[in-house]
Amino acid sequence: MNDALHLSNTRSATREGGVETPVAQTLSRDALRASIANAIDHARLAQRVVGVLIVYLARSNRLDAMVGTPTGDMMPEAMRRLTVALRPNDRVVRLTDEKICVLLPNLRNDALALLAAGRIQQVFEVPFVIAAAAATADIADSDITLHPIIGIAVYPAHANDADELLVHADTAKRIARQRDVSQHVFQPDDQPATASFTGLSAELRAAIQNNQLEIYYQPKVDLKTGRCTSVEALLRWTLPGRGAIAPPVIVSIAESNGTIGVVTEWVLNTALRHQSEWKRAGIDLSLAVNLSTKTLADADLPGLIAQTLGTWQADPACLTLEITESATISDMNFSLTIMKELKEIGVALSVDDFGTGYSSLSYVKKFPLDELKIDRLFVQHMLKNKGDQRIVRSIIELAHNFELTVVAEGVEDERTMAELTKMNCDMVQGFVVSEALPSEKLVEWLRQR
Repeated sequence: MNDALHLSNTRSATREGGVETPVAQTLSRDALRASIANAIDHARLAQRVVGVLIVYLARSNRLDAMVGTPTGDMMPEAMRRLTVALRPNDRVVRLTDEKICVLLPNLRNDALALLAAGRIQQVFEVPFVIAAAAATADIADSDITLHPIIGIAVYPAHANDADELLVHADTAKRIARQRDVSQHVFQPDDQPATASFTGLSAELRAAIQNNQLEIYYQPKVDLKTGRCTSVEALLRWTLPGRGAIAPPVIVSIAESNGTIGVVTEWVLNTALRHQSEWKRAGIDLSLAVNLSTKTLADADLPGLIAQTLGTWQADPACLTLEITESATISDMNFSLTIMKELKEIGVALSVDDFGTGYSSLSYVKKFPLDELKIDRLFVQHMLKNKGDQRIVRSIIELAHNFELTVVAEGVEDERTMAELTKMNCDMVQGFVVSEALPSEKLVEWLRQR
């Protein structure tokens, strides 16, 4: 049985109700470090991957009011759920009353750490029952849902030793909390970004006021016709002496300092203005714009979209709004309401980074979607890794069964594009097509094609 199946159907050395489950543990930091180091040594010899996940269990203020500090009381059940959900050789280690470390040894590829994180999100969908005896006298038994926030780091992509892997997983967890998302994979620029967060926050405000932000556009190509029919708008910000600031860092800062609404409005207006200019030049392109987690949670979003479309007399059907699976975690019913209102306007909805979220199948069934974008982590190694290839093929088949368009991200070579064509993928974007371009160079690129 392959690793991906083991992540959702597992057994181990101890039995509970006739079913074998892994052993949950409370280890000293030295013992945990030694376990990770041992896993790395084995992975180095076998050319495998080691994943470390730091799981923070977020709770509501109402929960605090009812039962004081309850997460520790629920930790045994939380640990039990995790041990049942993971593979026999995975280790679940309690760090504090709110934080757990999950060690994933002997993985075939980085993407399986993301699948494990998705499985962890899924097992916490079932609420915890808090008995009345543990609550205040005037509150009956209550169902409480804990929301896992997960930081992910893997060997050898992000670190070469146990200490560094732990630190990077914890940094990724902290960034996920800052951005109010369910999970975050460590990136090389995460540490300097968090270290200089306050200074960048002030500089972003100045950049907005001085119109120093830019938008680049990455083409998407229809695999059946070979034509570029759509582009994705990507935010760019370059600082003298610092260079380019990564888009996730820009979004994180904007969400934290309250400027995300202004940034979103600027991106929409600028991108739709460019689309209008292209149309006057005889170039018809659909436009995709990314929405952050907090933007999707804004009740005024549908009004902003409708107003901006009207300003530029743009066809709603030529605008796609890209969201991530994690963007709807905090309040799925509210997210569904917002998405339905957006659909009534006539825009299309796309799921970015599909396959890395907490419950992909239920997501497709629940929300009014038009498009799925396969995460680049699955695409980039699919020619060498049969597991990634199966995941990509399965996502394409799933999407088509629900009559959705499929876009593969991060396509970097002709062989990968040819294989995606055989799999009946609809569209691709990546360096094999073009890097992201400013509006003027995009027009030149299109005319040369």
